[in-house]
Amino acid sequence: MFFQPIPAKDKITFTNKEGKKETGNKIRFGNGFCHDVLTSVDIQEIVKAGGRIIRILDGIVYEENFKTPPYRDYILILRDLRNKYKREGNIVGSNCMKLLGNSLYGKSIQKDIFTTRHLWNEATLQANFDSRVKTYEKINDTQYIVETEIEEKEITTEDSKSTRLTPSHLGSFVLSHSKKIMNNFIHVINGFYKPEIYYTDTDSLYISSNNWKKLNRAGLVSEKDYCKGKNDYGDGGIIFGLYTKGQIQHRFDF
Repeated sequence: MFFQPIPAKDKITFTNKEGKKETGNKIRFGNGFCHDVLTSVDIQEIVKAGGRIIRILDGIVYEENFKTPPYRDYILILRDLRNKYKREGNIVGSNCMKLLGNSLYGKSIQKDIFTTRHLWNEATLQANFDSRVKTYEKINDTQYIVETEIEEKEITTEDSKSTRLTPSHLGSFVLSHSKKIMNNFIHVINGFYKPEIYYTDTDSLYISSNNWKKLNRAGLVSEKDYCKGKNDYGDGGIIFGLYTKGQIQHRFDF
């Protein structure tokens, strides 16, 4: 659905497996087309970053918001409790409030579960191993955690009660706005066009100290404020990092 205008190769100096410095062209980002299910926030961010929407195949328009925001009151309560526990030095309580807040988002986009897990020994696994077994993992000398598909059968009234009716678009927009917040940082260091980001996660960036200074000057750094950046290493940082597999997932790249 959009073109990602990021150079596919960069001329960089790196340390090879013999420990010697080497300069050459290395693929850092991928160019090309992609398609996915996007929200209006995603589309705005793609265009802002220089992407182009080629074609919209289908869509749903929500003409009005809920009269009462379904998440706001819960999030504010959990936020206040988390801050309270932080001030009191109650790390367990603070982390619990964080997890409860995350679950409001996670559960809203959870799909119906059509698998079940078992704790089997090797003999049971061999006796029941068939096409329904999706995965199995050995956890000790005698036991396995086995994931199997639920057998198909007629849908009953009891089955229908397990179907999730949560409006998944709520969680989708939470994720979209999370990406939008991250994009604020990426734009300041021109991270969409230059290989200035070494690693990313949902809410973190691994960048150089020079780029950290840029974020600071842009007012995007705070130890206390939400939607701002903070250094998890305090006044320190990573002196040397070896990234054997790139994980640079720009916030508009699906």
